[in-house]
Amino acid sequence: MLRILSIVIFFLLVGCGSLNFRTTPLTMENCQYSNLFGIEFILNPLPANTPIYQHVYITQSREGKHLPSSYAGVKGKLTDQIFIRDYPKETFWRTPNLFERSSLYDDGYDDLYISKAQKEARDRKAKFVVRQAILQNCQIVYIAIDSLAKDRDNLSLIQSSDLSIIK
Repeated sequence: MLRILSIVIFFLLVGCGSLNFRTTPLTMENCQYSNLFGIEFILNPLPANTPIYQHVYITQSREGKHLPSSYAGVKGKLTDQIFIRDYPKETFWRTPNLFERSSLYDDGYDDLYISKAQKEARDRKAKFVVRQAILQNCQIVYIAIDSLAKDRDNLSLIQSSDLSIIK
């Protein structure tokens, strides 16, 4: 009983979030930032009330952690690697709460009943696209790009005002 109690107390003190997701970026082995090829960017300073970069992720997942504001001013280079995560479309059984279930009707022909803007919003939620970047301290981060775009190499697709492209 004491062992179970101590494990529960440990989880409460450490926090379950730190056990589920990475809290610091991975570091690239044998990295020489000056020899890396790619488009260079700098992380812009954030407003005082924003503790994280909204579109810069530590892991390549929407559920992963964001990069903290302490990285302001750090330079990085975008790589050519793009990762795509497809999430299932929300249906009656996959909605997060009972209220949304009661208001959701899915007969398989939902594209006929929703507007173009609603369909676009649903499709954006169902796909998550990130581009890998290497920071000058050789840490690997992922920057969200427009998930519905056809040309994913276009720099204007980066959805973030958190960074500025240098060259």
